[in-house]
Amino acid sequence: MHALQIVSWRVAVAGRWTARILGTLMFLLFLAFFFGEGPPDLSRLTSTERLQFLCITVLFLGLVIAWKWEGLGGLITVAGFAFLVAINANHLRMWALCVPAIVGAMHIASWARLRVGVPARLAPWHVPRSAVISLVAALVVFLLLCANEMFGQPPLMTPTLHPDSGLLGAWYGRGTYVPADNSIAVEFIIHPDGSVTGTVGDATVTAGRITYGRSWFGRLLNINSPYRMTGQLSSVVRVSKEVWGDRFSLPLGIRGEVLDGSLFVRDRPVRLLLTRRQAGGLQP
Repeated sequence: MHALQIVSWRVAVAGRWTARILGTLMFLLFLAFFFGEGPPDLSRLTSTERLQFLCITVLFLGLVIAWKWEGLGGLITVAGFAFLVAINANHLRMWALCVPAIVGAMHIASWARLRVGVPARLAPWHVPRSAVISLVAALVVFLLLCANEMFGQPPLMTPTLHPDSGLLGAWYGRGTYVPADNSIAVEFIIHPDGSVTGTVGDATVTAGRITYGRSWFGRLLNINSPYRMTGQLSSVVRVSKEVWGDRFSLPLGIRGEVLDGSLFVRDRPVRLLLTRRQAGGLQP
């Protein structure tokens, strides 16, 4: 029984420092995304989206609070994740949110064991320095890989895209700017060399390219879209008074027989579903 207490104590000490290091790196990653992508314009979000943003902020903030109040910080993080799942169960499939919640649970478990006290006659014990160094090195690599995925086309570990038959050809559809319910006709033609031509409204696409939108690491964490299309337009396109510009980006993925994504013009998303145009077919 005494041996079990000693083992559980040492596991709790190791768990505390593992959770602290993981939590700190994840909070720094959250800040990198927050300032790299820019804070969301809360006035343009729905009440549900505002609540989700609040829960995500609370989830990562709890990891920092756990340095001072371990049990409270872990509880705040787990509660933030629980509310996210209550709002939308799809959050259970997002590793970028699940991992912080697991770290929060580690804080709670470590706090619950360590608050009981040190087992009697336990010799002084610390986590070996080599183990700490190895853990920090692994976490730094993890953080760098995550930071790499912040870019629309990760500059590292992302091969050149050579579109196959699933992407090649002409795709058309209508993009809808949901708040104003405005729409715009678009057509993109994807070529074998990865170049893209076509039209967005009355403007012609110039310097268009399609690339991978994430690396293998992004696929593993299920972040970012599989592909990303970018380009310039021959003239300014106006979808609404909020959405206008002569450049665009389009993160997208394949869903069945359609390309599913959001067309960003002046950093405003326009919902877009693209259908392949059959040879000789007419656009409805």
